[in-house]
Amino acid sequence: MDDDEASKRAAGMAQSLAGTLNLASLLASPRAARKAAAMPSREHLVGHLTALMGVLDDDPDTTFGAGQRARDAVPKVKALLALCHGWSPAPDIPAEIQRAARDVLAAFAVPEPPGGWDAWEGAPPEAPPEPEDRDPCPPPTEAELAAMPDTATFAAALVWCGYLASPRMVAKIPPADLRRPALGHLDSLLATFRPVRRNHAETRAWWLALLDRLEHCRALCEAWEGTEAPPTALQEAARAVLVHLNHKSSPAEYEALDVEVNPFYLEPPGPRGE
Repeated sequence: MDDDEASKRAAGMAQSLAGTLNLASLLASPRAARKAAAMPSREHLVGHLTALMGVLDDDPDTTFGAGQRARDAVPKVKALLALCHGWSPAPDIPAEIQRAARDVLAAFAVPEPPGGWDAWEGAPPEAPPEPEDRDPCPPPTEAELAAMPDTATFAAALVWCGYLASPRMVAKIPPADLRRPALGHLDSLLATFRPVRRNHAETRAWWLALLDRLEHCRALCEAWEGTEAPPTALQEAARAVLVHLNHKSSPAEYEALDVEVNPFYLEPPGPRGE
């Protein structure tokens, strides 16, 4: 059996097993059955159990939990299947079906819930999905998407930003050299993040705050002529951008940055693809 076939078989077993164990949990618990909005039909139960039998027969040496083998679960599944054939599902589950369902669950190493199956009232309801909060911005234009820089250009902009954020690096680099690629690098960062759309208020607020920081940093760079060291406000703005992009870091990390200057990052970025 090749890897692809093995992967498909494993996925099929997992899907069949998950569906059957969900049904067995319902049959094992009288309280869960009474709370259910509707009981599964006989055909539904028999179909799932029969499908699982086929999967187990195909791969009887598969193990579950604490070493239980598929072949050892077969008699338990077969017993529950036989009982379901002659039962019209109803919330009052016969004791023998409850026991058979619990035997199936045990065969697959499913632990009893706190208080046992008699006390279990079913899985808690899933939280309703959050309503979609569609991004009010129009979709990005083809021009915006085409202007997004490649990974290397984006990375170079971040390195340059680190130089600008560090007083130690600023002291090493002539102001004109640090200023020369400034607007190009900041435009690369803006071009990376401007096309992003988010349909969730919290994440959208994060992106908008980042864009505001980048625009602020760019405005300060435009006002800086590069004849003197970058003003403190500009260095603080660069640190704010980097901290925003990596929320586990702090401004102190960038203030302490002291590495060898690479002239590559002091050159303006070229057009995309060059």
